[in-house]
Amino acid sequence: MDKRIIKVEAPTYLTEDEIREKYWEKQVLITNIQETPDHSRMHGGIVRYYATNSMKELWELLAYLRDTEGNDFIECCTVEYIGPVYLNLYAKGGVS
Repeated sequence: MDKRIIKVEAPTYLTEDEIREKYWEKQVLITNIQETPDHSRMHGGIVRYYATNSMKELWELLAYLRDTEGNDFIECCTVEYIGPVYLNLYAKGGVS
């Protein structure tokens, strides 16, 4: 695994606000995403990995996890940049 990617040792569900507070200006791989009732945005999820300057590598890791862990484990997921600029790519149920 890329040295810039850090695995979260004890991943737990966090709200979107908690994710933003803890991982500000980081790129994160989030699974088990819960959306708001109107599906307009993420309510929260489980951050499994985080990094800086490794967006492509996080997408590759997500693809690898899908192959090895299966879609049941990685049911609803995304790789996002958490920061002041909205550069997020959302992949609900698939990696593009």
